[in-house]
Amino acid sequence: MTDPTFGAETAYRAADHLRKTSLAGTWDVFGEKAERFEIHLNGTKREMVRGPVRIEGIGLRVLRPVDGQLGIGFAATSDRSAESLSRAVQDAEAAARYSRFPAAHVELPAAAPNAGPVDSVDRGAWAKPLESLNAYVHELVSAFEGRHGVVPSFGSVHLTLGESTLANSAGLEHRASRTLVDVEVAVKAFGGPEGRPPGEYWVVGHSVRLDPSNVRSDVETWCQRAKDVRVAKSPTAGEQTVVIPPRALADVLPDILSFRLSGAAQLRGMAPKPGETIGAEPISIWDDGTLPFALGTATADDEGHAQSRRRLVHAGRAEATLYDVLHGGASQVPSTGNGRRDILSYPDWERFSHAPGPMATTLVVGTGDVATDAELAEVAGEGIWLDQLGYAFPDALSGAYGGEIRIGYRIHRGKITEPLRGGTIGGLVVAGTGERSLLNSVVAMGSRAELMPHLSCPTLVVEKMGVGGAD
Repeated sequence: MTDPTFGAETAYRAADHLRKTSLAGTWDVFGEKAERFEIHLNGTKREMVRGPVRIEGIGLRVLRPVDGQLGIGFAATSDRSAESLSRAVQDAEAAARYSRFPAAHVELPAAAPNAGPVDSVDRGAWAKPLESLNAYVHELVSAFEGRHGVVPSFGSVHLTLGESTLANSAGLEHRASRTLVDVEVAVKAFGGPEGRPPGEYWVVGHSVRLDPSNVRSDVETWCQRAKDVRVAKSPTAGEQTVVIPPRALADVLPDILSFRLSGAAQLRGMAPKPGETIGAEPISIWDDGTLPFALGTATADDEGHAQSRRRLVHAGRAEATLYDVLHGGASQVPSTGNGRRDILSYPDWERFSHAPGPMATTLVVGTGDVATDAELAEVAGEGIWLDQLGYAFPDALSGAYGGEIRIGYRIHRGKITEPLRGGTIGGLVVAGTGERSLLNSVVAMGSRAELMPHLSCPTLVVEKMGVGGAD
């Protein structure tokens, strides 16, 4: 089954223009056409319905040999006229003359990958975007009806339909479609005789599908979290065992591991060497560009290489590295299909303005053998069940992260008990053998994985994590 399409020819037309002007050397052009639909809520009332907002543009990259290395130039424009394309070429060529990248030569793919279809598009939303968006928001608003003391203070749901085209100097032409759903809701709890200030629980989510089937159960959870925030106590400072579910890990692992396991980190001497221990023995990690309905799933990356499942870490030891064309060229190895234009933390609804770089698609952390949340709490014994961090500030260069505990729960005698709020949790995600880090300190893993934007992962039990008190 083929993907839905706008029939855009954005990159192909630009490539034809470049060939007619006899653009020399190695180049590629990424074209994108996108439509965005939005519904904004003020409480449960629709404050604004907007769409389609349309954008179409190209990103041009030229690669030129300079002093035994490569000069790289990139320019992007939403003006697709011949004059604008000529200016983009001039700008890219100018940048290439003065930049240096430590690869003597790279080869761009000459043909589109011969791969089967992947599940990466919400076809129903593509066929009827505004109707699908309205149906989702109706279900969301209806889930708050009849509740007392808890309301949505604001919210927004965005749906983007995007089609990319890719062409290069080697003769490649490739087309791909995608859908992107952004949801943001703030839920506020108030009232009661105790006179406490309102509690608020924020939800920010990114996915490829507008799926209303779980909205009511999600809203039930959000409302309970907002109520718990009102009565939460401060955590105790010091080293503690922390149980971390996928929704919290998704704010930490993708940004840091995507860089630290990439050719960009290897070039800087920051990537682990093959066989080096970077996690506890149960930890195995893959990069999977074919995982159904994951945000990073596609038939090919943004340079035209086929997607696959690549094992990066096995039994806690580093095995492989993620490469795009350039960083593969620097290491004299082929691209692994990880030339991507995404921003992992906050996915952009348009990507043509970003040059490709080595980046994970969907990181998959293998599961363990602990079946239920209750059993995970029993393994922890005493500690914290973390539900949500304030922004975790994942730093790819240092491998560090740290954020405020927006809501969590005390684990006492193996049971999940009172809610906690305030203080901080942080540390390193990756460290050397024997050094303290999140991955090195995993002592148990759940048996069920949950798919987040760029992460499929079970709940992890991590011992001796640094917890700062609210004071």
